[in-house]
Amino acid sequence: MRKKLITICILLFFGTLFFKVQQSLPNTSNSDADGAKSLNKIAIAAVGDSVNSEISMIAGRAPYYLIFDGNGVFLKSIKNPSQSSGRRSSLGVVNLLLKESCQTVIAGNFGGKMQNQLKANKIEYYEHKGIVIKVVQKFIKNRSKNLNDLYPPKGVGCHVDSPLHVNTKEFI
Repeated sequence: MRKKLITICILLFFGTLFFKVQQSLPNTSNSDADGAKSLNKIAIAAVGDSVNSEISMIAGRAPYYLIFDGNGVFLKSIKNPSQSSGRRSSLGVVNLLLKESCQTVIAGNFGGKMQNQLKANKIEYYEHKGIVIKVVQKFIKNRSKNLNDLYPPKGVGCHVDSPLHVNTKEFI
């Protein structure tokens, strides 16, 4: 009886140890491209907190930012803390994007100060109008076609009319 009890305790100990080690191992994806893509969070300036909201025409004063993972899965909605900051709203938005680890942002229009701050922080930006979820789906679909190979950016920060950057009309 005592041997059985000791055997059970040893099995429980090693079983628990095995599961602890397995949980501490990092999750790895089947491909490096999928892993890198999922880390690239996308923020969308929106007039509402729903994925069916319109994209906000003014990036700095958007009421909400909707955060998606690199595969287009909605993660959360964040109320813009800088919405009523006036001319200083761009700094607050860029700080929010950095805090949320977003590498891409989409809005209807970006002011000059915000464009400079996004470029300085290596955050890509795209101007587009429409319903948030439709634009995200189109963006993910077209990005997966590797349009960067056809229209390589000259620097970080992409703008519709800028000759130095990707023409986003080709992406979304």
